Amino acid sequence: MARDFSWLKHAGVVLVIGLTAGCSSSTDSLSIGEPRSAGNEAVEHYPLRTDWLVVGKTGLDGAPKRWPTPGFSPLKSAQFPQLTPDRDLAEDIRAQLGRNVLDPANLTATQLRRLSHLMDSYFGTPVQPRVRLPDWPSWVLITQTRPDPQKGVFANLASIHARLQSWAGAERQQARQQWEQVRHVWQDLRLDDQILARGSVLYRRWCLVCHGPTGAGDGRQAVAQAAPPRDYRQGIFKFITASPPPDLPRVGRGAAGKPLRSDLVRILRRGVDGSMMPAFPHLRDDEIDDLVSYVIHLSIRGETEFATMAKAMQPTEEDPDFEGPELDALFVKNLADVLYNWGVAAQYPIPIPPHHIRNEDDRLLSALRGYKLYNSAEYGCASCHVKYGSEPQLKWDLWGGVVQPRNLLLGVYRGGRQGHDLYARIYGGIYPSGMTSFRNTLTTGPSYPDRPDKIWNIVHFLQALADPYDRDRLQDPQLLERFKRQLRQQGDFFLDDLARVTIER
Repeated sequence: MARDFSWLKHAGVVLVIGLTAGCSSSTDSLSIGEPRSAGNEAVEHYPLRTDWLVVGKTGLDGAPKRWPTPGFSPLKSAQFPQLTPDRDLAEDIRAQLGRNVLDPANLTATQLRRLSHLMDSYFGTPVQPRVRLPDWPSWVLITQTRPDPQKGVFANLASIHARLQSWAGAERQQARQQWEQVRHVWQDLRLDDQILARGSVLYRRWCLVCHGPTGAGDGRQAVAQAAPPRDYRQGIFKFITASPPPDLPRVGRGAAGKPLRSDLVRILRRGVDGSMMPAFPHLRDDEIDDLVSYVIHLSIRGETEFATMAKAMQPTEEDPDFEGPELDALFVKNLADVLYNWGVAAQYPIPIPPHHIRNEDDRLLSALRGYKLYNSAEYGCASCHVKYGSEPQLKWDLWGGVVQPRNLLLGVYRGGRQGHDLYARIYGGIYPSGMTSFRNTLTTGPSYPDRPDKIWNIVHFLQALADPYDRDRLQDPQLLERFKRQLRQQGDFFLDDLARVTIER
């Protein structure tokens, strides 16, 4: 079949513009196929990121020695050690600079200018936000060809033509499928300009004061809060109901931690217990939907920026120094990967089965099962939630913040304390905080098809644990013996090796 490369005329025009304008400083060829605003450019722009990036696969090494001083985030303390009282935390993080932590100041001035232009071209401004994708010919030019500024225009056209002629059919078909898939995800996420413009107004009215203009969690009111507002820019969220299988092929930074749209709607409607994040019951459904789209826009923008900066600061022998068209191709690839991963996460909502609780005895029996599972090697909850979380075990999260496993005795859960909320936390884990996913434990151990599964057992135990009356009943030896006898009659000896229930506080 003959291949149609008539659109190379378009490539020639773009290439001529880019090369004749002076490739050392010109960025006119960066947004191939991207429309420019005509006569109505917004004055306000999103600032390019300058704060440090935590790039370690599991965050920072070690564990924080203590809680940071209020108002001094550990990463800021490390970036400006002369201004912080937390010199010890700053030194721990600075020791990981160049390995688990990267400083955008290490990018060259040329890279920063080009990246700034790319960010504006593809994501717009707070007043005119957008998420742009190149059309198919532009996609091919940006990702598959590399004009050499040292060569003439026609020599570059000849090399591009040769590259496209030799582009294997299977490889080209795979690239086309990826491009089409990303376009579908863009539509599913509701990222058209009109929706984002409305969402931007709502965001600036209700969210900017805490979450900041880029979604960095650095608004004017952020410092005064006990728990920092969410930083959207790494594309990860805590309290979600999507859980892609861990053995999926990893694309870019992966799909772990990506929420469903319904997760963001739920948080806006209910707020976050135990934090300063309020509920917004007064907003209409269409306003919530627009606001969710804008938050997704900020997250996609921030993660594309994050991934591009991180890769550009970590060149390898196989990868070039990311300057000029190489940086363009990296940026577009990262944008595509981010959108792809949002689409992957949407395919794997957490399945939450019914709990089959018929009466009070069913609930207490399930809680006793949950007590045993909680303290078992299979779940190992007590290894992190020491004394049910009342003894702090400080950890780093993926943002470089300090967190601790939840104090389960209090019954305050930021993701919600209803049964399905807790089920989702145990099933999917909390990826940014390092809480393990226990999805695979459902396929191991004894099966009780007519009773709650093991995660529901632990959920019922956690709900009872936060109630002083239920705690006392669970520790009643007579209750335990009664349930043992009842189970033995059914041929179930799950609780037989449980001598007593002791809940230390």
